Amino acid sequence: MKLKLSYYTIITPIEDVILVYSTRTSKTLVLKSEFLFLLENENFQMLPADVLHELISIEVLVPYLEDELAEIIQQNKDSVEDDSTLYQIIQPSANCQLGCGYCGQVHTKNQLEKENYDLLLDRLDYKLSKNKKLKALHIGWFGGEPLMGLQSIRDLSLKFQNLASKHNVSYSAKMVTNGLALKKNLFLELVTKHNINNFDVTLDGIAEFHDARRFVKGGNKSFDLILGNLIDIFNIENYHEIGASISIRCNVDKTNYEGVTPLIELLRKNNFHEKISAFYVAPIHSWGNEAHLVSLEKSEFADREIGWLIDLYKNDFVSGIIPQRNHQVCMIVNPNSELIDASGDIFNCTEISYVPSYEGSEYMLGNIKDISKGHEFESKPLLDWNEIILSNKSELPCTTCKMLPVCGGQCPKSWKEGIIACPPSKFNIEDKLALSYLVTQKGIDYLKQN
Repeated sequence: MKLKLSYYTIITPIEDVILVYSTRTSKTLVLKSEFLFLLENENFQMLPADVLHELISIEVLVPYLEDELAEIIQQNKDSVEDDSTLYQIIQPSANCQLGCGYCGQVHTKNQLEKENYDLLLDRLDYKLSKNKKLKALHIGWFGGEPLMGLQSIRDLSLKFQNLASKHNVSYSAKMVTNGLALKKNLFLELVTKHNINNFDVTLDGIAEFHDARRFVKGGNKSFDLILGNLIDIFNIENYHEIGASISIRCNVDKTNYEGVTPLIELLRKNNFHEKISAFYVAPIHSWGNEAHLVSLEKSEFADREIGWLIDLYKNDFVSGIIPQRNHQVCMIVNPNSELIDASGDIFNCTEISYVPSYEGSEYMLGNIKDISKGHEFESKPLLDWNEIILSNKSELPCTTCKMLPVCGGQCPKSWKEGIIACPPSKFNIEDKLALSYLVTQKGIDYLKQN
């Protein structure tokens, strides 16, 4: 079979070797630098048999006549078709204690009404009954601040668990929270009684930076309260046996990027490196507003991200470096996934609800009170995202980007709004490959000494 070098291949020289990374499989090979000439000139028959086999297995070498873009898109579509998890996002409250300047939501005291409980349960029950491929029910608690709707979480979690048992599918849940109300006893309740086993908490740098942007609406500071909650949780004697994971997200723009490294160092001082599942930095993006205009330039963010990754390793955190294959860019491409907000409105994107600029837009699919449990929406915006990329009718750069398999297009809504959505890895993948190599081959001590 005639082969070609996959278009979705990144080759980076370092020291006396080359790092060959396939974005199709997210696999990397370390090869002798002399093989670079053979790869670039398609002299594959001159490669050692074992090397040739490995290059084929990680899809660096692919069939010569293969339409790679079509293959990537088909794999993505197959992933959606074969998905065995029913993913439902719920916003139990439209309220939030914080008044973050970059948030596009308008918060109100609206709570998910009890009359909507049964309607939501009936809809999920129908979906689980209709689609026999589904083997899991996964709930995402989102906001506003989801803990402002704690009673709904308590009421619905038991009902969801019973529904999962009825259909003999597994049940799990996650939560995105500001962490302000996440006291130790509540954390234990959410994990042990309500099967919420994954939490994502935001700290936007050390107190100096965080409190200037994520303050309580009355003007009070929030950093010390959130950090104190996390310290109490991580000091639980049998924390690792509980079976829950907490990741920390740091949202960054031009005003607080200098607070990232001090935050990493503070978390290390408190031994968070032994407890958190991940620490990651995310650029501020548009949320129906102009928040993205104060973001770092993508190339600058990408450069600083490498420094932050090094800082994480120097402070004994284990951090993923190389981006992984992403078959489903987000919930927008999955016809089974929906978000219901506190008013009962239904969406297929997490960035729309409570945002005034999207009121009455195509992204609002309907209301749970106005549809039958088996209702299929005739049109969902950007559900055909994979086909949009393949056809390139919108002239997206995704079509010719080597990073497409690992980012999936990043944010379909942003592209539609004319906002470049490319992830940092597009601009720093060579550096990430080099950093991963140094960590693997020379160890963390090498980074600490340099």
